[in-house]
Formats: sequence, structure tokens, C-alpha cells
Amino acid sequence: MIRMVATRLALTLPILLGVSIVAFVLMRTLPGDFVQASAGTTAVSEEVLQTARHNLGLDRPLWRQYATWIGGAVTGDLGTSFATHRPVVGEIFPRLAVTGELTLIAGLMAMTLGVATGLASARLRGTTDWVVRGFNSLLLAVPNFVIATLIVLLFGLYFPEVGIFNYVAFATDPRGNLASLLLPGISLALTVSVTISENTRAAVLEVASQDYVMVARAKGLRSSTVLLHYLVRNALTPVITVTGLQLAALLGGSILIETIFTIPGMGQYLFDSISNRDYPAIQAIVLVAATIVLLMNVVVDIAYARVDARVSYE
Repeated sequence: MIRMVATRLALTLPILLGVSIVAFVLMRTLPGDFVQASAGTTAVSEEVLQTARHNLGLDRPLWRQYATWIGGAVTGDLGTSFATHRPVVGEIFPRLAVTGELTLIAGLMAMTLGVATGLASARLRGTTDWVVRGFNSLLLAVPNFVIATLIVLLFGLYFPEVGIFNYVAFATDPRGNLASLLLPGISLALTVSVTISENTRAAVLEVASQDYVMVARAKGLRSSTVLLHYLVRNALTPVITVTGLQLAALLGGSILIETIFTIPGMGQYLFDSISNRDYPAIQAIVLVAATIVLLMNVVVDIAYARVDARVSYE
């Protein structure tokens, strides 16, 4: 196990290097730069623009800009934001904590709803199965930002007493913080829960037809024992895979959700940075997000071996 984890962590390094190169190149292929974005519609001479680019180092060759940035990233220095003139590390991690909390809340909601509906669909069948699968089909067809917009309209029109754009920091008011993240969490969780629900249903139906489950029932074991120790545990492996990938995907979905609900997380920071062409901030956010996704995959692999004794990395 230790050897596998060490190997997987070592393999993340070239992947992160590739991600950093792609993020660096793609941002510079977009029209305009931070200097032009800052000038806006104001008439500014080309000489002034070139001076501003020189001060930011944007007039240097691209390979030198990248070498300088990646060299600092290796030591933990992700650069200085063009917009705020402060270290990007100090800008990212407070926002990362907000996004992490939102992702955790949405992930717990998605897992609870997905596993519960998938299990009910597989075990009860009949009308319950049709209702769950119809609900899943509806949610699958609607993107999470549309759900978020509908939630904003619903509560804004019919429940104005419920605050929608009133994010509260956890340190200020823990209860108010959880309340302010409830609606955004639901917006993120509903779409993700569909995939978990469908995979749970398929896994449980497949395991239910296995010989060891039939033998357990033939022995007269209680239904709860068969369900927990024979059905659910053996159906967890594919569900863990999907759940891990979906939780990582929540980071991407949080960009629009945080923007809609004005939550000061990484998603909103990335949106603002792209609008301003703040290259150091964008590159750092992409690198941090990629690191989280890769680490999530390693955690999923470890969970395999813990849940299913048939899986071995030795």
C-alpha cells in the first residue's frame, strides 16, 4: 500500500508540470492581457502600455516567464497578483477554505441523496424505481447553474425573508455560515447525486444476483444483515470510484455557483482573474485545483483496498 501511494504521488509531478504548461500557454493565447484589461475603454498611448508590460515582466520571452513562475511554484511561491499586488498564496488559501467547505457540504448532500435514492430504486423497484429514475433523468438534463438560477428566483420571489446573497464567514457566525451555504450546496449536489444514484442502483442490482447473496438469504439471515454486509459493502467499489470523481468535479462546478450566489471562494476568484487577465492568479488556481483532483484519485485508490479485500496493490 505504501509503495502504491508513493508511486502514485510521484506520478502526479509530471502531470502537474503538464497542467502548468497548458494553463500558462492557454491564458496567453487569449486576446488581450492584464494591461489592456486594466485600461478598458480609456485611451492610453502604446508607450504607456509597453511600460506597464515591462514593469510586470510581460515583455519577456514566454519561456523565461514560465521558468520564473514554475521555479517559484516549486518553492511555494505562486507569484504576485497583477490586480492586488499581493502574493497569490495569501489570496488563494482563504478562498480555498470557503470552496472546500462548500464542496464538503455539497458532497455530503450528494452522497446521502445519491446512495439513498439508488438503494431505494434497486431494492423497492416498481413505482419507486420509476420515480427515482425519472427524477434523475430530469436533473441530468438540467445544468447546475440553471438549478442555481431557479433557486435564486424561487426564494427571491416567494421567500424574500431567506437571505440568498448573504455569505457569512464561519469564524463570525458558524450557524449563519452553514445557512448561507445551504442553497449553493443544494445547487451543486443535485446534479452530482444523479450519477451516484444511478451507479448505486446498478451496483446493487448486480451484486443482488450473486451466489453469496442468495446463500446468505437461504441461511435465513436478517434482511438488514444481508443488505449491509453482503449487498452494500460489495457494491461500494464502483460507487466509490464515481463518488470520488464527482467530488473532484464539484470544484469545477463551484465556479458558476459561487459567482451566482456571490460566495468569495476559489470559483469566484478564478472568474474575476480570467476577466482581468490576472495570469499568476489563474495559473495558481489551476495548479491547486489539479493537485486536489490528483490527490482525490489517490484517496479513491486507497479506499478501494479498505472496502474490498479482493483489491490488492502489493
